[in-house]
Amino acid sequence: MFPTTRASAVSDLGDPDPRIASRARAVIAEVYWRPLYLYVRLRHHRPPADAEDLTQGFFATALHRDALASYDPGRGRFRTFLRRCVDRYVIDVHRRERAARRDAGVTLDFAAAEREVAAASAGDPDAAFEASWLRHLVTVARDRTVATLIAKARPVHAALFEAFHGDAPPSYAAAAAAHGITVTDVTNWLAYARREFRRTALELLRELCHDDAEFVAEAKAVFGLDVTP
Repeated sequence: MFPTTRASAVSDLGDPDPRIASRARAVIAEVYWRPLYLYVRLRHHRPPADAEDLTQGFFATALHRDALASYDPGRGRFRTFLRRCVDRYVIDVHRRERAARRDAGVTLDFAAAEREVAAASAGDPDAAFEASWLRHLVTVARDRTVATLIAKARPVHAALFEAFHGDAPPSYAAAAAAHGITVTDVTNWLAYARREFRRTALELLRELCHDDAEFVAEAKAVFGLDVTP
């Protein structure tokens, strides 16, 4: 029921197979780029252009080094370790001239991220990072859920899921009329989509944990779920 055997992207960062390591970097970047951009803006007080360069540079270079292989899960969560890596990276870059950065392989919407900075500018950078991480984790899981439902030839399920998790969710009756189905269909299909989202969110969280023990703890802390095998 729960993805306790899901591969860990954190562990796979150091895999000798470049394909596995590359996929792990993509997973880490997909979830963490915006929280880290927010963190650089608030903790290091860097202007937007510099924060963009630093965020892109970190994912383009730091995740390709052996530095992250020093992560010890016994000493704390991976995202806490990642923040410390970013701190070191920003300090290191500050000592050098800004250089061209290779693309991280993920489309980065810095305008949207900057809106988070404006909303969180008066708060604690670490707390802002944690909140942004959770929001982006959910966003990525939602996007993956929609893609999975469409791939399974369930476009109406996907449309219902998006509609009911948007800013202005419709009534069940309105959704049924819009798609030419019954209210019972809406209830059942939305429940199916939400189960898919729960599965996807847990799989994504598992990928971001070093091992099953960390995953069990994080699932409880983040989603309030007991996923003990």
